Amino acid sequence: PTATVSDNIREKFEELSAEYEGLTFTTMMDQGEYIYLIIGAIGESLGWGALFAVIILLFFLRDIKPTLITLLSIPISVMFALALMYFSGVTLNMISLSGLAVAVGMLVDNSIVVIENIFRLRRMGVSSKKAAVAGAKQVAGAITASTLTTICVFAPIVFVQGITRQLFTDMALTITYSLLASLIIALTLVPSMSSMMFRKEMKPEGNKFIAFKKGYIRLLSWNLRHKALVLIAALGLLVFSVVAALAKGFIFIPDMSTPQLSGTMIMNDEEAKLEETKEMADSVLETIQGVDGVETAAGMLSSSNMLTGETSTNMVSIYVLVDEESDRSGEEICSDIERKCKDMDCNVEMFSSSSMSSYTSALGGSGVGINIYGNDTDELQAAALKIGEELGEVEGIKSVDNGLQENDPEIHFTVNKEKAMRNGLTVAQVYMQVAEALTSETTSTTLSWEGDNYDVIVSEAASSDITIETLENLTIEGTDSQGNTKTVKLSEIAEMEEKETLPAINRENQRTYISVSGELEEGYNVTLVTEEAEKALADYQAPEGVTYEFAGENEMIMESMWDLVKMMALGILFVYLIMVAQFQSLRSPFIVMFTIPLAFTGGLLALLIFGKEISIIAMVGLIMLVGIIVNNGIVLVDYINQLRAKGQEKTAAIIEAGSTRIRPVLMTSLTTILGLVVMAVGKTAGTDMMQPIALVCIGGLVYATILTLFVVPIIYDIFTGKEYKYTKEEDLDVSDLVAE
Repeated sequence: PTATVSDNIREKFEELSAEYEGLTFTTMMDQGEYIYLIIGAIGESLGWGALFAVIILLFFLRDIKPTLITLLSIPISVMFALALMYFSGVTLNMISLSGLAVAVGMLVDNSIVVIENIFRLRRMGVSSKKAAVAGAKQVAGAITASTLTTICVFAPIVFVQGITRQLFTDMALTITYSLLASLIIALTLVPSMSSMMFRKEMKPEGNKFIAFKKGYIRLLSWNLRHKALVLIAALGLLVFSVVAALAKGFIFIPDMSTPQLSGTMIMNDEEAKLEETKEMADSVLETIQGVDGVETAAGMLSSSNMLTGETSTNMVSIYVLVDEESDRSGEEICSDIERKCKDMDCNVEMFSSSSMSSYTSALGGSGVGINIYGNDTDELQAAALKIGEELGEVEGIKSVDNGLQENDPEIHFTVNKEKAMRNGLTVAQVYMQVAEALTSETTSTTLSWEGDNYDVIVSEAASSDITIETLENLTIEGTDSQGNTKTVKLSEIAEMEEKETLPAINRENQRTYISVSGELEEGYNVTLVTEEAEKALADYQAPEGVTYEFAGENEMIMESMWDLVKMMALGILFVYLIMVAQFQSLRSPFIVMFTIPLAFTGGLLALLIFGKEISIIAMVGLIMLVGIIVNNGIVLVDYINQLRAKGQEKTAAIIEAGSTRIRPVLMTSLTTILGLVVMAVGKTAGTDMMQPIALVCIGGLVYATILTLFVVPIIYDIFTGKEYKYTKEEDLDVSDLVAE
């Protein structure tokens, strides 16, 4: 692993420093250190999440015993998950640890539901053993279904390909392992310990919580009488959140801050000598050292060719370490560096964060990209020039590369066949004499291979100063019909013109293409700018045989988003099927499922409030919400059905179920929400990337809790009749028929 290699290199440096006096090493870029930084931040988030879960349990239950019982589910579930991660080959990395950090608040959810139900029965006077068995049995089906719904939303990841699958498989497995462990603990360890620790008489509910429940009952009764108003408000918020979130555009992965800044220095003179580049680099580094917040800076000559490793003479890679005690952001430091180096005879560009810019560039290119396809290179170049001009007019495009900047000059000559024939020449003869005059060949050596000798011929230009005048005055010899030798200038039998040609020919699916790209200005979204570029080119008529299509970062983002949308749709289907098995009904699951699109409101509003765009990380958060949102709804609807099966009237059953389940609903929601708070508000490098998941889940859960307590009862009331139809256990008894 990267971190292990980094540690080994650091240890070797320390050995060398100790062995040779005066030898020191300054690490300018260490990916291993960055990995440890991320893991540490996520681990800290996990620890805080566990602490918040304990505080919530103690606050609601007002008893240390149930708190201790429930708390055991966290370390046991984590150990269970780590063991399964080891056997399934999942390493401790940023993604897998993020899965643990996301799941830590949910690890106690099942235990909370079970222990709260046992606690409630004990307060009603039921014996400890009977309360433990009955309390767990009443909610066993509900918590099993809720756990499976949370897990199954990740099952469709097997149908997703590419970077999306690679990024989130570890997270899906980690969350699955830990939640399965929490379910097993909730149905075994929690009832067992409760039967032993709840033998003493339980304290009655506090007056404040009783008053809170009475207030909830009054509000719920009002909502049931004003269903249309509540549903219209919920639908309006959903429409607003979707429209506003889409208006901000999409991104691939959020920026990640890092204490290690990087950049490039490119000489304005492309023909600059190596010594000149070194002197300029020293000046730039000296300037960077004087910027507030910089600890040290270094430079390294860049490779101009990734394949050959050839070193560029006019480009230097810059690495900057930020002072840990400085309160300045990376963006501020980079802006200062670029401003102070602006008047130098070079171009300095700094990157304030990882922002996955290099990663997305390697995968599909950053900014707006357009591939232009055609067979005629002249028409291709003309189209590239025109499309580059149109792209440059789009708001948000900082600079345009039309793919023609590095074109090579070329002299084209076209032989007039009639004139050549009058001078005793053919087109082939003219070409051969021109080629012979312009190049010279020498045999440099001879290679022997399997008994045969091969001459190695080196061909080089006869002159490096070939101009159109040189070709025009080139003498060509021909033989007329009488056998006389005639000489003629090339200009007398051919037309000449200077053109530019592509330095390299790119092909894709047997088609030649030129890539035109536009660099974005700071603060602009690539998907929105690409959309404007598509509008700008809508009226452009490409030459016949030339086509173009958008490529690069936007296409990669939209492809990943579409994969995640399909994954979400399959996840919703799986959630519904699991609830159908739980409720033995098609209607009850539909009531709970109705909250999923509405609950997305909370997640999208959270992104808007914190100024975040929809990314593939945020989409994974929305997918997780599909499984999490329905959990409390399952517990509530299941209890309403239980009360109605006992003969209770529908409205009374809804109100009683709401007031009875309000505490476990609030507890499970708050433990999950607070478990994600540190990740949501953290400003460290370790929390930046996964922050959208935390924000979406927190926003969605806050809103989903309101939906569960107020909107689910309304939907249940709308979609169910006064008579509760269900199959009793005695109706399934076939013992009499078997006896006969």
